[in-house]
Amino acid sequence: MIRCSVLGCKSDSERKFTDLSFHSIASVKHISQYPLKFMDVQEKWKEKDGVSERWKLIYKAPMEKALNVATAYLTASTVTVAGGGIYYAAFQFDVNTMYDPVLLGEVVIANNALECLIYLGAFFMFHTAVKVLMSKFVIRLYQDGDEYLAIFRGNWYNSTVQHQFNLDEFKKLSPTYVVSWGDSRFRLGKKHGILLDKYFKTPEYFNYLVYKKKPNNTSK
Repeated sequence: MIRCSVLGCKSDSERKFTDLSFHSIASVKHISQYPLKFMDVQEKWKEKDGVSERWKLIYKAPMEKALNVATAYLTASTVTVAGGGIYYAAFQFDVNTMYDPVLLGEVVIANNALECLIYLGAFFMFHTAVKVLMSKFVIRLYQDGDEYLAIFRGNWYNSTVQHQFNLDEFKKLSPTYVVSWGDSRFRLGKKHGILLDKYFKTPEYFNYLVYKKKPNNTSK
């Protein structure tokens, strides 16, 4: 069947071949542009992380801003509540009134001091668990041969922690069902980290870390 349009007449087979070719070209273009995005932002992140020119950016985790804000919030809220608890214990707590309701202004926040202590304990346990999880989330990873430099989120806003390790020190950890990305846990030398394989510059960089084998056509 011949179909015509303002661009001319094409048979069904020619039209399908054109659509397939366009889809293939678009897919290849999308894949090939992903490493280029790393090239565009590499110098920016290297300057921000304070790393030397010998390092090459090979991994960048998502949710950078969200992680930054969440880390700062967890630290600030924990410090604030801890400070309030210390102040209450030092200046407000009275053994004779420990079974009276605990007030914040005119609002009752707990029926007694013991109940308030349980609330505070649960608060700190939850915040500590989240902080530990976020501290293992690798936000950027650099490579120089078989040497790697992992960047973790620090305790304060815009703060980071660097950790260097060798290729031979990279091991996959047993999956866990506690978090949805439990199969993305790895040992980076003396530190554990979470790495999401689809956010590497190319799959070859992740495969080289896991299997210690680099394809012949992969540039260093």
